Amino acid sequence: MGIKLQHPITLPQEEKTQLQTLVHKGVANTRTITRARVLLLADEGKFDREIYDSLGLATSTPYDIRKRYHEGGLKNALHDTPHRRRDRKLSGGQEAMVIATACTKAPKGYRHWTMDLLTEEINKKGITIGRTAIWKILLRNNLKPWREKNVGHSHNYA
Repeated sequence: MGIKLQHPITLPQEEKTQLQTLVHKGVANTRTITRARVLLLADEGKFDREIYDSLGLATSTPYDIRKRYHEGGLKNALHDTPHRRRDRKLSGGQEAMVIATACTKAPKGYRHWTMDLLTEEINKKGITIGRTAIWKILLRNNLKPWREKNVGHSHNYA
């Protein structure tokens, strides 16, 4: 009694040729080429263990690729589905306020802003936002308030 695969692969000749061309030309990204190799090996009757051992993959990868092929065909097995982008949490004006706050002098007793201090200050101003979202805003605007040289301070030398 042989082992039965949950998602066996039997590729039509056209798809097999397409995958062989993809692998041999090497013009796709590495992930796509690896997935093509998995499908070709599965079509040859190789078991998951043989596939992940020969290609140096995680143990679940061959199964996942075979399953994706059965669920949505060749394109689904080779390519990731696009991720849904989330809308930004803040309006442009609110982002500007975060940036403006980051460019001010740090609170008394501190040499520069930390992410925790900045998050606390922004939340005091009525904008509920986490430190990661603030960090992303600063990153998009190439600001690093924790590095004092990146923040414009007005110095009074009188």
